[in-house]
Amino acid sequence: MRGSGPIPSAAGRTELDRVRAAVASYFPVYETRVGPQSVLFAVHIDRAQLDPKFDALRQELSRLGYIPILRREAGEEFVEVVRRPKLGPRRPWINLVLLAATIATTVFAGTMIWLTYRGGTVLGPTDVAYGALYFAAPLMAILGVHESAHYLVARRRGLDASLPYFIPIPPPYILGTFGAFVSMREPFPDRKALFDVGAAGPLAGFAMSIPISLAGLALSVHAPVIPASYCGPSILGQSYGNLLLGPSLFWTLLSAFFPSSIVSLHPLALAGWVGVLVTAINLLPAGSLDGGHVFRALAGDRARYVSYAAALSLFVLGFFYVGWFLFAIIVLVLGLRHPPPLNDVTHLDGKRYAMGALVVGILVSGFVLVPLSAPAGGIGLTDAHAASVPPPAGAAIAADLDVTVANQDPVSHGFTFTFAVTNVSVGSNATPTYLEGAALAAWEQNASWTFLLPNGSSLGPIAGGSASVPASAYVTIDGLTSADVTVEFSNTQSAVVVEISFAADELCPPAGGGHAQIALPPAAF
Repeated sequence: MRGSGPIPSAAGRTELDRVRAAVASYFPVYETRVGPQSVLFAVHIDRAQLDPKFDALRQELSRLGYIPILRREAGEEFVEVVRRPKLGPRRPWINLVLLAATIATTVFAGTMIWLTYRGGTVLGPTDVAYGALYFAAPLMAILGVHESAHYLVARRRGLDASLPYFIPIPPPYILGTFGAFVSMREPFPDRKALFDVGAAGPLAGFAMSIPISLAGLALSVHAPVIPASYCGPSILGQSYGNLLLGPSLFWTLLSAFFPSSIVSLHPLALAGWVGVLVTAINLLPAGSLDGGHVFRALAGDRARYVSYAAALSLFVLGFFYVGWFLFAIIVLVLGLRHPPPLNDVTHLDGKRYAMGALVVGILVSGFVLVPLSAPAGGIGLTDAHAASVPPPAGAAIAADLDVTVANQDPVSHGFTFTFAVTNVSVGSNATPTYLEGAALAAWEQNASWTFLLPNGSSLGPIAGGSASVPASAYVTIDGLTSADVTVEFSNTQSAVVVEISFAADELCPPAGGGHAQIALPPAAF
C-alpha cells in the first residue's frame, strides 16, 4: 500500500481486485488497463449522479491509500487510480511561530502608522496600543477570515488542508505582512470544490474589508491637522510620513460617500485598504493563487492561457511598480499551469458562474496599478519675471521679482524660498563692468529684500546678497496647485543690470526631488 509503482497482487484476492471492485461499485467497468504507475478503468458514467458517486469513490479509495482521477479521452470516460502520496507530519508549531511573528510585525507597523497619523515625534505606550487596535487587529482579522474561509470550506468538502501560514515582513516594508496562505494536502476532487475553496477566501476577506474601510473612512473625517513641516518617522530609509496610496475603483467608490476634505487616512481605513488590495492580488488568475483556482474551475484547461497572460502582465506592470516584478517571479516559481482536479469532466452550475462574475468584478475594482509610492517632490517654476520699479527713499535701484511655484505632487507640502544675486554690472550699457570678489560682496551688503508670501504675510527687509524664507515661516501649497511668490528688491548702490536666481525647496523632501531653481530675466536699471 505504500511507496510507488503498480498496484501489487497477493495470494487469493489481489489488491488490484479490491481497487477494481471499489471502482465498479460506483461506475460500471468494461475494461482494465494496468500501467507501470497506475491502473486505468474504462467506465460508464451517469452524469446526473457523477459528482456524489465520484466523491464517494474518492473517499473510499483514500482509505485504501489511492487516488482516483476521472478524465475523458476520445469519447470515453476513464478512472485512473494512482497511489496516494505519503504526507509528512503536521507541524502546527510553525503556524504558531509565524502567527506570533506576524502579529509582532503588524503591531510595529501599526504603531508607526498611528504615530504618523497623530503627528507625534515621541513614541509612547498609547501609540503601541492604538496601532494594535486600529491597524494590526483589523488587518489580522481580514487575513484570518480570508484563510479560515479557505480552511473551513476545504474541510466541509472532505479535503485535507493545513492551518493558515501567516507571512511576517519586518521594516522597511511598511505594512508588516505579505498576507497568509493555506496549503492543500491533497488534490481537489472536482471543479466545484476547486471553485468553492478558491473563491471562499477572497469573498470572505473582501466582505470583512468593507465595514472596516467604512469605519476607517468615517474616522478619517476627524483626522488631526498635521503641519506640513511634519516629516513623520523613518525606519531603514522608509518614511511613514511621505506615502501615497493608490486608489482602486472600489476604494474610490467608497470614498465618494465621505467628504472630499479628508487630509489623511485613519489607520483603520488603511487596514481596510490593505484588505481590498490583498483580495484583488489573490484573485489574479495565475498559477495556484486563489484566482488561479477560480479561473481553472471556470475555464478548465484553457485557463492556462489566462495564467500566462497574467504573468506577462505582471512583468509589464513592473515598469510602473517594481513590486510586481517580484510577484511575477513568485508566480513563476510556484508554477503557471494549475493542476487539474481529479474530476475534470463535470462543469460548474449557473450559480457558480454568476459567483465567478462577482469574483472578476472584485479583481477589476480592487486592483491598483501602483499600490504604494512616495511623492516625487516635483516643483514647477513658471512666470518668473523681474521688473524695475521706482526705488524707495534711500535706494538707488529697485525691482519687483515674481515667480509662480507649482506643487506637482497630489499632496500638500511646505516650501521655503530663496532669492540670490548671481551677477551685477555697473557703469553704462555701452561699457558695463561686472563686479567680482570684494566689489560684488560690498555691493550685495547694501541690498534689501522683502518677501510678500502667498498666505498674505510679509517677511523682511533682509539685507545681503540673498534672502530666504526660513523653515519656521514655510508656505503650504496644496497638492497640484500653485502660488505666486513676490519679493521687493532694492539697493542703495546703483547698477546697470542685476541677475537674480530663485530656488524653491520642499520640507521633508524625497530622495532626488523637492528642489527647483530658475534664473529670472535680468532686471535692467
